[in-house]
Amino acid sequence: MKDILFIGGGPAGYAGAIRAKQRGLDVAVIEKERLGGTCLNRGCIPTKTLFKNAEVIRDFKRAAQYGLPETEFSLNYTQVKKRKDEITEQLVSGVEHLIKTHKIETYIGTARFKDEHTVIVGDQEIQAKTIVIATGSAPSLPDSPGVDLPGVITSDDLLTMEELPKRMAVCGTGVIGLEFASIYNEFGVEVDVIGSVLLRREDRDVQKRLQAFMRRQGVKFHLGARFSRIEQHDDGLHVFFPTKKGEDFVVVDTVLVASGRRTVFDELELDKIGVNYDAKGIKVNEKLQTNIDHIYACGDVLGRVQLAHLATAEAISIVEGLTGNPYSINYDYVPSCTFVHPELASVGLTEDHLKEAGTPYKVAKFNFIANGKALSMDQTDGFVKVLADDTNRILGVHILGPGASDLIAEGTLALQNGLTVENIMQTIHAHPTLAEAFHEAVSSLDGLAVHQV
Repeated sequence: MKDILFIGGGPAGYAGAIRAKQRGLDVAVIEKERLGGTCLNRGCIPTKTLFKNAEVIRDFKRAAQYGLPETEFSLNYTQVKKRKDEITEQLVSGVEHLIKTHKIETYIGTARFKDEHTVIVGDQEIQAKTIVIATGSAPSLPDSPGVDLPGVITSDDLLTMEELPKRMAVCGTGVIGLEFASIYNEFGVEVDVIGSVLLRREDRDVQKRLQAFMRRQGVKFHLGARFSRIEQHDDGLHVFFPTKKGEDFVVVDTVLVASGRRTVFDELELDKIGVNYDAKGIKVNEKLQTNIDHIYACGDVLGRVQLAHLATAEAISIVEGLTGNPYSINYDYVPSCTFVHPELASVGLTEDHLKEAGTPYKVAKFNFIANGKALSMDQTDGFVKVLADDTNRILGVHILGPGASDLIAEGTLALQNGLTVENIMQTIHAHPTLAEAFHEAVSSLDGLAVHQV
């Protein structure tokens, strides 16, 4: 009998398994397809590789500004896809090597419970004292007319396409939809984004400015409601959506439905052993235990915030709790990143949250146009916004601009450790760097009047 079994070999499963092995446990992992999960195979890594391609194209278009000759060019999408696939393969192979190096038994196939301590994969039975469900999520399609038409695809499908569409509608205004909209717009695709509210969880200032920046880049937005139906016509796919003036539509070749992801655990046959779940996901307590004490769940399968780094942190916290090093995750301080242009990253509370809670606060922003490094990079769109309470403790950091996905780590560290405005002000930041923008924004809070809500 294994000490611990992870069902799912994504960011939660493989990271948790490695930590468990490091803690001296006898470990096994079951993965339905290939180690790495959605993140490495169909999510974070492939899309960020495409994001880099988009960055290079953006810089190439401005070659004259850097003293280079203006040259006509066309995108070789076959090479773009080849590079994406090679990088994905390299990282997935790396995870497979790590699992092998740590001598962690791996089973490939679909898992289902036989009883509370036994899981079946094919004709094999694996028994474990502790079982962690980390089966993740998958793209979901709404029950709308026309979603089954040829040319209507999910994010998984888009990453395997061999050719670029000329016109694409992105149905969904969350992270996935906006990242693909930004990338494929730079690839030369005519992009229309249809949805209700842009990045619903983000600070309102960020929402407004990002939409303005993306519109300037050529992305068309149709906000206020989700699409209602899709029809096939001679000139392409017609995507309909309601507006204040009545129904409207756009005509495209491809429709990317990026309106959400569903949890994946149906094949586990949880009813057989009585694990509690609902339509959103598997139910757990603060220790990530299900109603059966030795069965845990973590990551996307919980149906909460779907982030690879959170899934990893949850899996490791489970292992640490089992091996005598318990700690809890503060879900208020989980950073999120959106790889659009300019980048977006945030952690902590938004201004609207503070107003709704009636919490007195200070707010300051520093624009990247006043940052020397951003100017030298010719990437001055955006700002750093910092929120603090009336004792100067930092409550939220929101960054829209160059390097936001890297800069947010400083904000996360500040929130996790309860740092104050004074702590950041007294920390010397190297010059010239983008990080100075965070320092400047925090410094601007010193002496500001408090918003009494």
